[in-house]
Amino acid sequence: MRPVFFLPAYVLACSAVFTPLAHAHEGKATHHHAAAAKPAPAPAPVAPAPTGARVGSVYDLSVLPVFTGKVSQFLPSTHGGINGFILEDGTQVLVSAEQGHAFAGLVKPGDTVEIRGLKGQTLPILRAFLVTSPRGRSVEDSVISMPNHSTEMLAGPDLVLHGPVSMPLYNMSGKLTGAVLQDHSVMYLTPAEATRFADLLKPGQTVYAVGSGSNGGLGVAVDVREIGPSLEALTPVAVNQPPPPGPAAGSAAYDIIPGADTHE
Repeated sequence: MRPVFFLPAYVLACSAVFTPLAHAHEGKATHHHAAAAKPAPAPAPVAPAPTGARVGSVYDLSVLPVFTGKVSQFLPSTHGGINGFILEDGTQVLVSAEQGHAFAGLVKPGDTVEIRGLKGQTLPILRAFLVTSPRGRSVEDSVISMPNHSTEMLAGPDLVLHGPVSMPLYNMSGKLTGAVLQDHSVMYLTPAEATRFADLLKPGQTVYAVGSGSNGGLGVAVDVREIGPSLEALTPVAVNQPPPPGPAAGSAAYDIIPGADTHE
């Protein structure tokens, strides 16, 4: 009878020993699995771009003041583009010649626009760096402007402008550079010549001007070659600085291109 009772007792004893070990191992496995399933921490939130900042923009334009106004007319250039536009309050909004076509396609007379730029301290000028149309489209302009008068911009038919002056015209440097007539046509002079004929460029003065320029859908503009109070009293003016004199034709240096003999 002893062998019969010994075997069940032995089995019960082994069960009592290994059962806690199995539970302990099972608990460890469950804990490890739970640790592996722990979710990854959420990514840190990205700070929003400051108001006025534009994705891909080189400059932070959000620091510039904002101006609003209604477009009265374009300031056409003599090569078919625009140099800016005039607001109803008489402010001349100036843009670079390289970006003129972009702004001409963005706004039209009668639009109320938002402008980020720099306003003249005493003159009614505003250098625009970002213009937003009432339809929500914007054009940024960070280009250094070419001068109004250069040999590349003098091609075109001779035009005659005449009539009362609406307002004197200024460039980005704040120098007098022409006038806008009451018929919205624009005449450009060099700052030196504009200063010389400043009395003719005052509002209300009747002026006649002859020169080459552009007469298109964006407006009429002339690089003035002659100016005066009437057609019978026109005075020639310097349109642009002539190129510096070079070697005389036929001389040894005439066929040499400056810099052609240097290599990097």
